Amino acid sequence: MNYEPPKTIWKVDNILKFNEPLNEVDLRYVSTEKGRGESYLKRFYKELKIDPTDYTLLEEPENTYTIFCGHRGCGKSTELKRFSSTLNQKDLFFVVFLDAVTDLDTNNLQYADVLMGLAEKLFKRLGDEGIEINQVFLKNLENWFFEKTATNAKTKEFALEVKAGLKAKYGIPFFAEIFANITNAFKINTSYKEELRSVIKDSFSLFAGYFNQLIETAEIEIKAKGKGKKILFIVDGTDRLNSEDSLRFFIEDCNQLQLIKSNFIYCAPIHLLSKDNQVRQFFNVFTLPMIKIINKDNVTPFNDGIDVLKDMIYKRADISLFDSEQTVEYLVKHSGGCPRELLKLLHFTFLNTETEIFDMESAKLAVLDLATDYRRFLTSEDYKLLYDSDTLSDIDVSSPRINFLLINLALLEYNKLFRRSHPVIRTLDSYKKHIPKQP
Repeated sequence: MNYEPPKTIWKVDNILKFNEPLNEVDLRYVSTEKGRGESYLKRFYKELKIDPTDYTLLEEPENTYTIFCGHRGCGKSTELKRFSSTLNQKDLFFVVFLDAVTDLDTNNLQYADVLMGLAEKLFKRLGDEGIEINQVFLKNLENWFFEKTATNAKTKEFALEVKAGLKAKYGIPFFAEIFANITNAFKINTSYKEELRSVIKDSFSLFAGYFNQLIETAEIEIKAKGKGKKILFIVDGTDRLNSEDSLRFFIEDCNQLQLIKSNFIYCAPIHLLSKDNQVRQFFNVFTLPMIKIINKDNVTPFNDGIDVLKDMIYKRADISLFDSEQTVEYLVKHSGGCPRELLKLLHFTFLNTETEIFDMESAKLAVLDLATDYRRFLTSEDYKLLYDSDTLSDIDVSSPRINFLLINLALLEYNKLFRRSHPVIRTLDSYKKHIPKQP
């Protein structure tokens, strides 16, 4: 299919949507692997026992738990959506994808919510693919749900409501509806929410045992139908958790997550890696670095990264809408290699221009706008930390303030733990005053 980018700046701005990841078939997608400075896909595929040269599954992975880390806005969700599509093959995986942002409540998320959501998504996928499961393995889950909820005074009414709505359903659709009711209760914050969580947690080992039987049986049927070799659960949106919630979810509750015996990929915030490295004890860790625009020497441009980011712009705005290529490169170099920041800068350029094109004067005002956003929360100590991060090699990367700067994109991480301050911050006087004056 031929794709032509918009030819007016109004249409460009209308489709920027820099807070929304691209879906797996979006024609604006640009491969970023070369731009990130390392073959991250090769490592990712090998973690899943896939030969990266011909994409064959050399071994069937058993009970793998991986977290997919990276900065907010670096492209994790876009990449996970593409993984979900490319790995969902008859000779690879039967992928079950959950977006916690749209399907659950990430402002108040716990392990019970996510695993009930995954159960719902698994049943829906099995139903969509026409895969039947022996009623023996389903009956255990049915009994678990109704026995535990119906015997609790605070959830009894919820159980009755669910049962009343299931009269015309049976088999896989019956169970998809049960778990849809549970996840909906978590999402819309019903009066049952906390007590339902408590009931699930108190009997979670029992649920895990029955659910594991279901997974094992489902994989046999999935293979027989030629729909995949193993189930792979992919959970996006769990990188949106705040520091306290992510610590509880990925570290304090990791044993509960891993009671479910299957293959999992969870999206996680980059600051999680600084929690005394505890997360590496429980998960395979895969980090998606920022797109590089300069090499570690802080002098030599990284042209592969610059080209990738320029392609991202040209996929969203026709080349005729810029007064010069220098304007595009200016935006790219001040984005820090973060796709979302790049699109923000393009949006700010649109807001500042008084013509029908993106021009250098408006691009400079856009950089000032973005820098002002950072100036609002950075302290004088932060500027010193950022300057030291740019110039020294012995920074304590585990300090709480470094963690804060990483969370808020003031400090960006590239491949091989190469970190640099956001380029727009380096335009501020509070940063510049730390630069030694030339004799």
